[in-house]
Amino acid sequence: MAIDPRNYDLDELRAASGASPAGGAEWPSEGDAERGADESAQSDAEAADRPAAAAAFESSVTRDLVAMDHQGGPLDRPYLPALPASLSAEALIFEWLEFLVLQAGRESVADALAFYESVGWLGNDAAAALEAYLTGIDDARANADNDLDADDHRVSLHYVARLASIAGR
Repeated sequence: MAIDPRNYDLDELRAASGASPAGGAEWPSEGDAERGADESAQSDAEAADRPAAAAAFESSVTRDLVAMDHQGGPLDRPYLPALPASLSAEALIFEWLEFLVLQAGRESVADALAFYESVGWLGNDAAAALEAYLTGIDDARANADNDLDADDHRVSLHYVARLASIAGR
């Protein structure tokens, strides 16, 4: 099922993706999406200090957010009121939480989930369920001294969008 971009705040997506029009230019038209994705892939390929898998994932996130940006419609919050009940959703949830825990440790992830709930990315039920999942995740490789940055939150928004698409929102 495709992500329904009508459920997302376009300004929030733009800010989360780090995208901004250069020199005060207008946001690209729908026909420019493919060209923008190609340019994004080129800039990702040029970043030699990142692993290829990380560059490919970031490029995928950017393409998804650009695609959502080119759609219009009424906004509905929260984006993810409750977690979808499926095996694929559960695998995605564990993948997302593991990513966040490895980035900054469990305590920072709990703070991030509370923040996502406060800004409307998650509903009360989704936040509570994610907290329950989080109690079962611990990894010795976690970088607890690190803080989650804007890129990490952008990845989280991508996971929220993917889970919302599984839920049919």
